[in-house]
Amino acid sequence: MSDNVSHFIRGCSLCATSKLSNRKLGLYTTILVPSHPWESISMDFVGGLPLSRKVHDYLYVIVDMFSKKCILTLCKKKIIAEQTAHLLFQNICFHFGLPTSIVSDQDC
Repeated sequence: MSDNVSHFIRGCSLCATSKLSNRKLGLYTTILVPSHPWESISMDFVGGLPLSRKVHDYLYVIVDMFSKKCILTLCKKKIIAEQTAHLLFQNICFHFGLPTSIVSDQDC
């Protein structure tokens, strides 16, 4: 009986993917729900757009996690970290204050 159960579980793709030993643990953290606007933001770049008059081809997108409002800023594909920080301070920090947390999917 034990051999039959083991054979069935090894052959079941759902069982194999849902086992704790097959999951990646420790890489994900929960995102806390903010209590007021602009406390927590997410930011990302959207690219591959047609060139604007000032030769911008990317959008820098900042989204408030509380109200889901977004701020879109034109930028270039070759933006560096210093320019990104300048855009963040120019668009968010001067108007709403420094956010408590920033979520980004950049692997840098």
